[in-house]
Amino acid sequence: MDGHRASRFLALAASMSLLLATYTPGHVAGSGVLQIRGIPVAKNSLYRPDRDFECLDGSRLISFTRVNDDYCDCGDGSDEPGTAACANGVFYCDNAGHKPAYIPSSWVNDGVCDCCDTSDEYASRVECINNCNELGREARLVQQKVEQLAREGNKLRVELVARGKTIKTEHQSRLAKLRTDYTEAELIKKEKELLKKQAEELESIALEKYKPAETEQPATEEAIGEEEEEDEDLSVSEVEDYFKILDSDSSGTVTLVELQTRATFDKNRDGAVSEEEALYFLGDKKEVTLQEFTDNAWANIKPFLMLEQGIFKAAKERGEINEHQPTDDLDHEKEGEIPDGDEEEVPEEEHEKESPEPEIQYDEETQALIDEATSARERFQEAEKAINELQSEIRQLEEKLGRDYGSEEVFVSLDGECFEYTDLEYIYKLCLYAMATQRSKSGGSSVNLGHWNEWVGPTGAKYTKMKYDRGLTCWNGPARSTIVTLSCGTENKLVSVTEPNRCEYAMEFSTPALCNPNAAETADKHDEL
Repeated sequence: MDGHRASRFLALAASMSLLLATYTPGHVAGSGVLQIRGIPVAKNSLYRPDRDFECLDGSRLISFTRVNDDYCDCGDGSDEPGTAACANGVFYCDNAGHKPAYIPSSWVNDGVCDCCDTSDEYASRVECINNCNELGREARLVQQKVEQLAREGNKLRVELVARGKTIKTEHQSRLAKLRTDYTEAELIKKEKELLKKQAEELESIALEKYKPAETEQPATEEAIGEEEEEDEDLSVSEVEDYFKILDSDSSGTVTLVELQTRATFDKNRDGAVSEEEALYFLGDKKEVTLQEFTDNAWANIKPFLMLEQGIFKAAKERGEINEHQPTDDLDHEKEGEIPDGDEEEVPEEEHEKESPEPEIQYDEETQALIDEATSARERFQEAEKAINELQSEIRQLEEKLGRDYGSEEVFVSLDGECFEYTDLEYIYKLCLYAMATQRSKSGGSSVNLGHWNEWVGPTGAKYTKMKYDRGLTCWNGPARSTIVTLSCGTENKLVSVTEPNRCEYAMEFSTPALCNPNAAETADKHDEL
């Protein structure tokens, strides 16, 4: 009997030890419920001492005596919520007076006070102070300020929403009108094309009688026509090739910034390409596609490109021939050779090329037909230009209307708005839905930090992060990119800029568009387990 009593005593002691490890005194008002250590009261029903425990991932059924026994039995760590036995387990801090929290199980009884209510260090020798009430007061003050900011910002957000909806309605109306105008413009273009064709036919017939005077050079004219066709084919290829050269970030568009990096476009030769100069070459647009580049920008760019390549030269560069210096001397000087004093006779062909062609005098009737054909061609070109401009504006509006402007179209009115931030070295500019740039305070051109791409915020907070990529490629590195993190504020403001990784930038932007108290309340209701 003595041995039997001893066995019962040892079993009772083991059971008491298990209870101490498993339970913590209950704090639920008006109840004597013992709280299972490491979980919230709401989950007590999953941990019932009167039956076996099933791992929360459903993988295993174990005796309840193995819960919080400091040995990990469940793959998901759910059998050890109150000990550090499971590497993947979590421990619940009730933190009465402050916010409840979950901590990794590995922090339990590690000698560091992580829960403000000291519950995580129940078996360690460290002396923790329960400061939940103090931390709770501070947190509530901070929360009150956040809520006040959200309320004030929300008033501005409502205005942004109303303005955005108005702008979008205007865009839709404008697009509908442009499409109607485009249909009409196509009809006008066809009409002008027919009139041009008719006028050119009459012009051609009238010029027939002047052909005998030009019979000496029929082959030359035919060759010129062929050359013009070849030049036209070369010109198309030349435009595309030069577009690719200017499009340094391969984004499919040429931007002001990309033009500002090339001395070719320094019209006034002051050592820098200003924004006004770049706008001139791009037809008063901040960026252009290949089609827009071909239709609108190339005519302005080509003369300056030819000048750079030496095809056009100033009078002095071409060598003004004076009475004391023969032309071949000038040619030798250009090539870096010293003339030997012998003059080379200028070939007759050169004299012929230099002599101006005699102007043909047409009779009054023929000249009138020529003038009419010329006028018809001009009217047709104007009709073509109008079509191209309408196409460009239609594409821009379609792009805007298809863009994601956030909840209730709140970001519509901010599209294209630019904001700057200055630090010790640089001036940063963020143009929403366009691009981010950086330029030195000491001068020089801007560096493209990325073009607008998409929203990349986490689930439930999508509109808190914007991604800008395809920026200027770093030397021996990737293309620059920028992540813009947005937060609630009473003004639209670029708050900070950093470069956490090489060629990867992080911008902080505050805006009333993110001040939505209802959304904030929803986000706070979150179970972290």
